[in-house]
Amino acid sequence: MSAIRELVFDWLFNASVQIGLFALLAAVLSPFIAKAKAKYQHCLYLAIFALCLAAPVFNTFWQTRPNVISKRFQQPIQGTEHADHQFWIWNGLSKAHESINLAPGAKIALLAAWQVFFLYQLIHFSRGIYRVHRLRRNALLISPSEIGMACSIIEPLHRVVLLQSTAIDDPVTVGVFHPAIILPRKVIPALDEPDLTAIIAHEYGHIRRRDFLVHFLCQLTALPVAWHPGIQYLMSKISQTRELACDNYAAVRIGKRIAYARTLVRLAALCLHVPRSNAMGLGIFDGDNLEDRIMMLTEKPTSLSRAGLIGLALATTFLFGSGTVLARAVSLQEASASTNTAQTFAGTWHWMFHGQSFATMILVQNGSAITGTVTPSRIALADDGELSRADPTDDSAPSPISKTTLVEGHALHVTVGDGNQPIEFIVTLKDATHAEIHPIGAPPNMKPIQAERVN
Repeated sequence: MSAIRELVFDWLFNASVQIGLFALLAAVLSPFIAKAKAKYQHCLYLAIFALCLAAPVFNTFWQTRPNVISKRFQQPIQGTEHADHQFWIWNGLSKAHESINLAPGAKIALLAAWQVFFLYQLIHFSRGIYRVHRLRRNALLISPSEIGMACSIIEPLHRVVLLQSTAIDDPVTVGVFHPAIILPRKVIPALDEPDLTAIIAHEYGHIRRRDFLVHFLCQLTALPVAWHPGIQYLMSKISQTRELACDNYAAVRIGKRIAYARTLVRLAALCLHVPRSNAMGLGIFDGDNLEDRIMMLTEKPTSLSRAGLIGLALATTFLFGSGTVLARAVSLQEASASTNTAQTFAGTWHWMFHGQSFATMILVQNGSAITGTVTPSRIALADDGELSRADPTDDSAPSPISKTTLVEGHALHVTVGDGNQPIEFIVTLKDATHAEIHPIGAPPNMKPIQAERVN
């Protein structure tokens, strides 16, 4: 597979794991979040949603080099300038990501399935935008005589257009820069002026809060991961808390919570509530939580105190901060390098010291993987991390490379041997014929070993 496809494959696996983790934390915290005011609930679920989208991207593109931990022998090197120069060994303590191996056919099949689903979601999203545009274009203006003083709830600051349409079954709000409230034509003569005032107040709440823009951005950014149950759960929570927040606003504006609740019940009885085709619009019954909304309006309102709200914010921050660290720890990285990447490393490399070769590394392309051998060597360091000595060992038999893993687009993690203490190092390409060797387990100040390709 190409490097881009491998990157997308990594991101898909990270998204499947990490979004599920954050959605699970949100579900655990939801009973406590429900005790906060609706507008705070909405903001919190939006923040979790943004974290679900950002974490897989961040963890896929941010790859760190393995940690280096030093471990030295305690005998001095004979013949060096300073008696305190010491041998060191590579101890194999690597913090590289866990890798996964799948057959190329399985990866291609998974990517193809994701691409088909993404295309379907993109088409559905585009159709929703078109249907909203067509709905507004075909809607008719509502004359003042039809709604009386109900339109007075709208502040002059916002240029809101009141429209009516036979193509919808419940009131909706559409538009970002030129918002419009569209009422079903059949409900206007069936409701009195106070009911119409309450309905318009609810839809006007969406406009004041810029809910249509937020909804549009959420739908757009969620397209690549709309298949994930965690995203679907969070989107439903965002929709539910958005409607609760607008209910609170409308109830405060008209000053009668019980009367507003009765209006919702009457409107529900008049509207044939079926799934709307214009999914981009904000309907008054979005969220499918009418019963909870009625209970919230009719029961004595209880919300967290300031101290309780701060405690909830701190607890949520701690849990999701810990979840972010855990998501970073379990992020998956593709194990195999592509054929093109393998070709850039393949060849015979001489490890150089003062212009002389003291070790030979042979990297051989095997399909999309890399195998080979490395000859053993002895090296010593000066205090500044530079090599003070480097020569072959008495036993110059090559050691086989047991594992290679692509760390970055231009770096290769190599493991030699598979015993208790395998030798590990990072090969970083500088250009087509030069590379740097970074031993894992070396002293932190060690300078990289220079390598040259000879064929």
